[in-house]
Amino acid sequence: MNIKKDDKEIINKIIQLFKPYKWKIVLVITCIIISSALSLITPFINQKLIDEGLVMKNFDIITKYSIYTLMLIIIIQCLGIVETRYRSYIENILSYNLEKEAFKHTLKLKMDFFCSTNYAEIMSNLRTDINNISQIANQSTFYIVTSIFRIMVGIVGLIVIDWRLSILVMVVTPVRYFLVKYLAKKRKDIFEKLIENYEKYYRWYGDTIGGVKEIKIWGLESLKTGELIKQQRNIIRQNIKMAYLSKVNEISETVFTQIITALIYIIGGYMIIGEMFTIGKLVAFITYSAYVTAPIFAIMNIGYSFASVIPSAKRYFNFMNMDDEISANNAKLEGIEKNNVLGNIEFRNVKFSYENNQSVLRNINFKIESGEKVAIIGSNGSGKSTIINLILRFLTPSSGEILLDGKDINSIKLRDYRRLISIVSQDIYLFNDTIRKNIMLNFRRTDEDMYLATKKTGAYNFIEEMPKKYETVVGEKGSKLSGGERQKVAMARAFMRDSKILILDEATANYDIESECKVNNVIQESYKDKTVIIITHKPDILLKVDKIIVINDGQVEAVGTHLELYKINNFYREMITKSLKATI
Repeated sequence: MNIKKDDKEIINKIIQLFKPYKWKIVLVITCIIISSALSLITPFINQKLIDEGLVMKNFDIITKYSIYTLMLIIIIQCLGIVETRYRSYIENILSYNLEKEAFKHTLKLKMDFFCSTNYAEIMSNLRTDINNISQIANQSTFYIVTSIFRIMVGIVGLIVIDWRLSILVMVVTPVRYFLVKYLAKKRKDIFEKLIENYEKYYRWYGDTIGGVKEIKIWGLESLKTGELIKQQRNIIRQNIKMAYLSKVNEISETVFTQIITALIYIIGGYMIIGEMFTIGKLVAFITYSAYVTAPIFAIMNIGYSFASVIPSAKRYFNFMNMDDEISANNAKLEGIEKNNVLGNIEFRNVKFSYENNQSVLRNINFKIESGEKVAIIGSNGSGKSTIINLILRFLTPSSGEILLDGKDINSIKLRDYRRLISIVSQDIYLFNDTIRKNIMLNFRRTDEDMYLATKKTGAYNFIEEMPKKYETVVGEKGSKLSGGERQKVAMARAFMRDSKILILDEATANYDIESECKVNNVIQESYKDKTVIIITHKPDILLKVDKIIVINDGQVEAVGTHLELYKINNFYREMITKSLKATI
């Protein structure tokens, strides 16, 4: 069977997956070979049992060979237990490792991947691909590996019994090869289409469930149900074709096996009538023919069985080869100690465009000194969030550079760099876990630190009023808390980290006035030596910051204090006026 070059590469990668388990694989194959060798003795024993025991009515012979058969079966089954134990271990641990590596890689992927792919699509693709790859370690695959041994011994057994009938088996069996080759090609084509349809479906499904609120508001239930039917129709069609091909392959194997058996019975029966053959030999020959044809058919089915494995393996390995945030030369990047960082941030001629070349930022230049409290203001779509994502290294500038204490941030190890930053955004994400775990995360801090952080943010009082206090589970995305409570928990989490740089992206949008004033005072007092970047339109905050950076249409419009900008910059004055009207 001809194998394409890229398919050979995929097969080699799959083989590499099994290297850590080579000794367990050797043990499994050894058990299968020994049990296969023992099972090949069974037809000879049965021949003696029939010809010398049953036909000759010799009870001692019948008893002796029956005991031999029983002993062989017990040994074979014991070997089967050992083989199953280690084979199932390999199959499950392979699946586990594939999923673990995929999960680790997913966490390292660039943020733009998650902007274009939803979690339902990711999970579906990975689950399908891992299941298909893992099936290589199932029982039938190991059976195929040992098939050559079974075939060789089986052929010897056939020839020893009768060489003429052996030719019959060898002539008829290869005919099925051409049918299996055709079916394997069809199955691969159908499975590739099925993968594509599943990708579309789960992309649609994730998008639909993500917008369930809008569906309810606008009464789109019937429309979305119709879309589901349309999406599923293609999947059902492909699955039916897959099932049909599997049945055709199964029927072809059964029919070819029965054709061979029927011919053996006809010719063997003729030879028995002519006293050229015995009944025991005929039974033994039929058993040996199964030992030969079944493995041959199994080998022929390799291409058919792997028709779904190779497309899945291709997609899995392509996923694992996707560029991640941690560059290949990460070892050459500079590590950095938190205590050695001042917190100066500078943008030098920074430009940023997405893949469609749509310019978002143009020649951004500004500098934030260590310890400064700086606000960034601008209309929706002006580029404020892009600036924050660039600082966080979720995005990379198209040109220009961003400096931390005079060093290009991309020259610093990502893990070390991100430890320097805490962020609280308007769109808060809390894990479906306890308040304690959402605040503490993996910080090595004490409960006293946590209580102090919640007091600073105003979260302490409402948490203490809850029956389970800090052990209260917040629900999916913090759904059991109000918007203001979620922001206070997130703010406490940021304070717990005690980073050199604090970013607040509309972080107090849902705060009451008293709590907001309290947090603002904490930032002024407790963050004197830390750099604070605030995205806000609230005049009371803008009055307190050291300077304000005005972003308009992807450019720095102006930099200055609130009073300076309000006097000289029309765009800034309009923004503040709109903000004041919105609060009235």
